[in-house]
Order: sequence, then C-alpha cells, then structure tokens
Amino acid sequence: MVSRHTLRNILLGRDVAIAYALIVALYLLKFIPFQPVQIPPYLLIVAYDLVEVALPFLTPYYPIAFPLFLYVLAIGGAGLTRKLRATDSEQSAWVQTLGGVCLIISIFSLGFGAFVGGPLVSPTDNPTPLAITGTTGIIFLVVAWWLLGRPTIKSATPA
Repeated sequence: MVSRHTLRNILLGRDVAIAYALIVALYLLKFIPFQPVQIPPYLLIVAYDLVEVALPFLTPYYPIAFPLFLYVLAIGGAGLTRKLRATDSEQSAWVQTLGGVCLIISIFSLGFGAFVGGPLVSPTDNPTPLAITGTTGIIFLVVAWWLLGRPTIKSATPA
C-alpha cells in the first residue's frame, strides 16, 4: 500500500517540480530562432501528437492536455532521476534532475529515429530525420549519463 506521503512525493515532490520547470524551459526553446535548439521542443510536440492520435478526444482540450502531458513527462523524468542518480554524488538536485529530463528526451529522440528509420528499410528514403534524431538522442543520452553522476566503465572496474 502506498502511503499518502509517498504518493505526494511521487506526484508533487521537489524533483517533479524541478523536472517540470526544466521540461517547460526545453519546450520554450522553440521560440529561439536557431534550428538545432528547436529539436527538443519538436520532439516534445511530436510525442504529444502521438498521444493525441491514440486519444483523439484530447484534441479540443489541447490547452489543458499538453501541459498535463508535460507534467506526466516530469513525473517520469523525476522517477528516472530517483532510480539512476548516484548516491555519493555532490551534484545539486537541479543538475541530477536535468539528467533525468535529458534521458526522457533521448528516449523520445531515439524512438522517433527508429520510427522514421526508413533508410534502413529502403535506400531511396531521406536519411536526414534518422541522422538528426539519432545524433540528438545519443547526445542527450551521454549528457544524461554524465549529469546523473554515473560511474564510467574505467572507474567501475576493480583496480
């Protein structure tokens, strides 16, 4: 049985608030007129579009449903942060939660890259979306690993 205190920490804890602020900040990057910076907001929009396709009744409620979707992503990012953060790290909660958010974005990016991975099936397709999303996903995955304070393979091996 989940206690009231545990449920409150899962849905409204410090890490969730930080993750929500970071995800909203990532979404607001769409207003910066520099193409590479607009990739994470695009991935968030595409992910919500997939939810909207699966649940078409959400379409008229976009002003409510999209922020709620970002909140669910924040819960996921905070949960990943809690599970994967290094306990001996001296990094702040902001930095480690940013690592969890980067992990969520990398999952979206790599998933989208696999979804549009037509060049792997047919050589006549355009490989650009796969290259962009694959590169973005790998970059966010490496940044997430670093921000979460995970040990490298070299330091994890016994001396």
